[in-house]
Amino acid sequence: MIGMSPQTAVIVGALLLAAFLVVIAAMVWQEAQRRSDSGYLVYSVDDAVDFALADLDEDVRGRLGKAGVRRILEWEVYYLQGLADRKHAREVTVVAGGHEPAVAYIAGQISGRHGVSYDLADVREVLAGEARYLAAIGAVGEAVEEAP
Repeated sequence: MIGMSPQTAVIVGALLLAAFLVVIAAMVWQEAQRRSDSGYLVYSVDDAVDFALADLDEDVRGRLGKAGVRRILEWEVYYLQGLADRKHAREVTVVAGGHEPAVAYIAGQISGRHGVSYDLADVREVLAGEARYLAAIGAVGEAVEEAP
């Protein structure tokens, strides 16, 4: 910087420092975005219960209450864990929102173990609410068509 006045040198130095700080800020921002997008999705039964309960038709909500919705979702999680354990023996199809074998299993377990009978349509409605919860947290992908 030969022939530069001290004021010009300070201005050029300040501009270089500002450019360096902008580059650092951009890198930090990009890293923060990358980390927030790569976090694990967390399924919370409590959050799923609250979401599904708020999403239910008023009549269904009145019949099941929060305890009934929780019971349905907990048995659904248990059912899916059983499928995952058996997956090694054969391929298993899991449908968000439930499917008839899941609905029948859940209703049967609740009836047999808790002595409470829920209408199958109510169980389906809760599972559909859970599917909307899963979509809301980003845990559900696009529908996939199975090969015949």
